[in-house]
Amino acid sequence: MSFWDNFTNKAHLIAAHRGDRSIRAENTMSAFKSSLKKADFIELDVNFTKDGVAVIIHDDTLQRTSNVTKDSYFKKPYNVIDYTYEEIRRLDFSSWFLEKDPFGMIKKNSIYNQIKSIPTQRISKLSEVLQFAKSYNLPLNIEIKDMSHTPFDDVAPKMVMQLIEEFEMSDKVLLSSFNHSYIKKVKKLSPLIDIAALEDDKIPSNIVSYLQELKASAYHPHLPLTTKELIKTLNRYNIYTNVYTVNSTKTKNRLFKEGAKAIFTDYLEDMPE
Repeated sequence: MSFWDNFTNKAHLIAAHRGDRSIRAENTMSAFKSSLKKADFIELDVNFTKDGVAVIIHDDTLQRTSNVTKDSYFKKPYNVIDYTYEEIRRLDFSSWFLEKDPFGMIKKNSIYNQIKSIPTQRISKLSEVLQFAKSYNLPLNIEIKDMSHTPFDDVAPKMVMQLIEEFEMSDKVLLSSFNHSYIKKVKKLSPLIDIAALEDDKIPSNIVSYLQELKASAYHPHLPLTTKELIKTLNRYNIYTNVYTVNSTKTKNRLFKEGAKAIFTDYLEDMPE
C-alpha cells in the first residue's frame, strides 16, 4: 500500500499546513488535533536538537514560535540545534500565537477564551506525532528540514525513516524535503516509501526525468511557480502536483480544475475568497 492509496477515488486533497495553523499555534499537538476531520492529511516539519531528537518545528531557530527571548537561559541566535530536547521543552510554543493572532482568526471568530483555555503547548517529538497519527489512522506529509552544516546532515533521513518504520507508518507517510539528496537517501533505505520534491526557486527544464530519477511520486512547487502546463505534464507521467501555500478559495478551485492533486493551506475553514 502506498501513501496515495489512503485516498482511493478522491481527487482534491486538502493538507493542513503545519496543522490547523490559522486558529492554533503551528506545528503543535493542538494544531494537529484541531486538523482532525478537517483535512485529508497533515503537513509538518522535522528538525533536530543538539542531542539528536527529531522535533516538530519549521524554523531553524526558536525565536518566532516560542517565548525563547523571555528566558535568559537561551542565547542568540536561538538555534534549535544548539539546545537539547529537555532544554527546549521548557519553552512555551503557543502563547505567542494568542498574542499575535497572525491570521486574524482569533478576533474574527471571537475564540480568544477558547484558545486561552488550551494548555501551554511544548515542542513535540516526531515519535509523539507518529503515535498520535497512528491512533487516528491519519496520513502525514513529513518535511525533513535541511540539516546541512550540522552533525545530522548525513543521518537525518535515516533517523526519520527509522522512526516511521518503528511505528509501522510507512504507508501513511509522504516524505518531502527541499534537500533532494535526503529524499533520494530515504528511497534507497525504504523503496516502498512515497517521496516528494519540494521547490521554491526554479522548476528544472527536465522536471519529468529529474523526478523519475529521484523516484518521486509527487512534486511540491511553491504557488508562484505552479502553472497549468506543469500540472498537465506531471499528470501525464502519473506524478502528482501538490501546491503550497494556497490561502484563497479562488486559487484552490483553479488549481483543482487544472489537475492539482492537493493543496497545502493555512485555512481549514473560513478560507478567504
